[in-house]
Amino acid sequence: MTATTNSPQKKQIPYMEILKQAGRIVWQNRFLLWFGLLMALGSPGSFNVGNNNDFGSQSDTAKNFFETHWGIVLALVIVFFVIGIILFLISLIAKAGLVKSVNLVAQNKKTDFKTGWKSGKKYFGKLFKLAILFFLAIFVIIFVLAIPIIVLAASKFWIGAILVGILAIAIFIPLIFIFSLTKIYAEFYIVLSNLRIRSAIETGYGLFVKNIGNSIIFALLLAAVSIVAGIVLLPVAGIALVILIPTGIAFYYLSKIAFAIFLGVAILIFLAAILFVSSIFQTYKTAAWTLFFQEIAKVEKPETEKVAETELEESLAATPEKV
Repeated sequence: MTATTNSPQKKQIPYMEILKQAGRIVWQNRFLLWFGLLMALGSPGSFNVGNNNDFGSQSDTAKNFFETHWGIVLALVIVFFVIGIILFLISLIAKAGLVKSVNLVAQNKKTDFKTGWKSGKKYFGKLFKLAILFFLAIFVIIFVLAIPIIVLAASKFWIGAILVGILAIAIFIPLIFIFSLTKIYAEFYIVLSNLRIRSAIETGYGLFVKNIGNSIIFALLLAAVSIVAGIVLLPVAGIALVILIPTGIAFYYLSKIAFAIFLGVAILIFLAAILFVSSIFQTYKTAAWTLFFQEIAKVEKPETEKVAETELEESLAATPEKV
């Protein structure tokens, strides 16, 4: 008589099918793009400034303007900061609503933007606290890693500072990757399993540890998708430049006012195009991660349910009995 083993077999992840399904879900449920738009608005971006031979004079002009109109500059900084915070908070609700909506669509259940937004608001508090916790953790890590570099640089021990800096980067990059994936999985556990923050982080980290290889492969695949999308969009950007540059030159020689209006419209169109593309990618990326999480978390479902039951028991125990 042969003994049977209950050890689970290593699960094969259908990466390409997940990526295809994410695309189908976004295409067939285009209301999801509104969530992606709100997420894109609340995500930090970066702008590159080209080199200019007259940079020094421009810098002096800007300095003089700041010194003369420092009150206006300060007010604008505060306004943009507040707007940025508001957009970030909205993006948290949008993220939860998008994850919840994709989860329902994947189960062939009907949903819409209003339903998803309403669901997303339920998890705003937990997602905000989670974001603050990870932000503070990353800040502490940067601070700790920077201290020896600053001390060595202050002592003019440049070689040591460079070597320690390289070591700090080698430590920081893997930690950021671990933090990022743990945060993503914790967010899913909060939204899809309604776990508390601590339980979500612990369960999310456990899921990451058990699926390190799968997580790295999927992250690289998503990066490859974004690169391919960028390459595909390059000809479109090239055609736009071929049209806009000669038109801009014509407006410049025709009228300075007309050129200023044209430049303003061109910049607005450029920013709108970036926002549109970012919205699509945010929607697709979040949908893909949601489907990937569902796939790797299937084997963890009993453990997650146990954690949820424990939290419920603790909550009931903490509730005073009514006499």
